[in-house]
Amino acid sequence: MARTLALPGFVVAAIALVVGIFVLSGGPGGSAGATVAGVRPVLGDATASVVIVEYGDFQCPSCGAFARSVEPQLRAAYIDSGLARLEWHDFAWIGPESREAANAARCAGDQGRFWEFHDRLYQSQAGENQGAFSRDRLKAMGAGLGLEPDAFGACVDSGRYAGAVQADFQAVRSLGLNGTPTFFIGSQRIVGAQPFEVFAQVLDAQLGR
Repeated sequence: MARTLALPGFVVAAIALVVGIFVLSGGPGGSAGATVAGVRPVLGDATASVVIVEYGDFQCPSCGAFARSVEPQLRAAYIDSGLARLEWHDFAWIGPESREAANAARCAGDQGRFWEFHDRLYQSQAGENQGAFSRDRLKAMGAGLGLEPDAFGACVDSGRYAGAVQADFQAVRSLGLNGTPTFFIGSQRIVGAQPFEVFAQVLDAQLGR
């Protein structure tokens, strides 16, 4: 199941038009998507021809289920081998701790540790907006990963990437997406923590297997 967000009626009515433009433009993995939020977190070979674009929220239970169970299989079968890359987009809609966690993950990225912090966040889910992703706890997670504490703490406290996180959210709304996690592989959309086999079927088709 995907965690869903209720959208205004005019947004829902525009989904077909927006998605049509989205598909014709080559999807969210192009240069426009890369520049809207600065440096885009990417897992795998940046030159891999197939891109798995993920829109996620670090408080989303379905996103956590995907990260803990399906993503490791995708890494082993497609990403580590250079066949595909995973491109992260923040869809931080569940509440303030979603935005704090997204900012902190970008801060970890400053030290080359975005994906490790991403994994730690999903391992540390404990309810929504109940303090699991407070700034103090986020900084403690960074310390546990060995991040340089002063630089990381200053980045978290200042909300350095709040604008980038918000830019991602606005881009998501313009696409009419209303559930996390949502994935695009080429023009194919996958919603929710679907089994590995669902992703493998789409990836294999993209790879001409």
